[in-house]
Amino acid sequence: MELDQLSSLPDEVRSHILSFLTTKEAASTSLLSKRWRNLFALVPNLDIDDSVFLHPEKGKRERDGILESFMDFVDRVLALQGDSPINKFSLKCKDGVDSDRVNSWICKVLQRGVSELDLSIDFPAYYYYTLPEEMFVSSTLVKLKLTSGFDIHWWPGCEDISLPLLKSLCICSRRIFFEDEIESLLPCFPVLEELQIDSMERKGLDVTVSSETLTKLTFFVVSTKTYRNPKSVCFDTPNLISLSYSDLVAWDYPLVNMEKLVEARLALRANDDQIKRVRAPNNDSLEDDVVLRFGNVVKLMNGIQNVQRLH
Repeated sequence: MELDQLSSLPDEVRSHILSFLTTKEAASTSLLSKRWRNLFALVPNLDIDDSVFLHPEKGKRERDGILESFMDFVDRVLALQGDSPINKFSLKCKDGVDSDRVNSWICKVLQRGVSELDLSIDFPAYYYYTLPEEMFVSSTLVKLKLTSGFDIHWWPGCEDISLPLLKSLCICSRRIFFEDEIESLLPCFPVLEELQIDSMERKGLDVTVSSETLTKLTFFVVSTKTYRNPKSVCFDTPNLISLSYSDLVAWDYPLVNMEKLVEARLALRANDDQIKRVRAPNNDSLEDDVVLRFGNVVKLMNGIQNVQRLH
């Protein structure tokens, strides 16, 4: 189709066409004419990926120049769109990108009422990177995904968190640190339906997951040599349909409320010392420790006895 024929199409049609392009390609159409520039401002979804700049198909540039070019590009894209509403903002960036500028981009789309935020930020530990406070008090966020090959520090303290519309929360990284227990965080998300916490470091020995709205839960706890088995783990999630749960086996599972559970994936582990003791011959202490502890898993299994698929 000729360019002038494209230009003659209604704005709604051309905007729909732009939605199939990468953000870099869609932004380049703003150079065609003022009408195309105004049209790009209406594109509701932005997908920003620094690999497009760091691994170009043609030509080579110095890394610092490429990174600066990438950051300038994001600044221009957000400036072109002004304050127009935005539905989804996806950002992938790695070591070398200015963390302050990253947070300014996040704050900008939050001001524009973004409902879906997908952040893949690989800043190493020496960056001391923290997510912007504004992200934890958004009145428009419905879906939030945080991914990192390094550690993620959740905003300290839950008393200031307010995400009233959040329905889906996914946090995946090498390790996740929370200042508060998970039972203190869940009330901050009154309509949360899907929760995925992958590689969390458990702070205490008592864990309670309580939510009337959760339908899907993925809960993976990392274990190290210094980690202790939790004393108790409770699930008060009456509307849960799907569960993926991995942790050191708990001493007790006093409450397991999952009457609507359809599918469950369980990976319960012993710590290194317990494994050594199990393998040791003539170990009289097993009955009082490891065997008894794994026997308490019966309470968990009884609580999910209505499950249709167990992995």
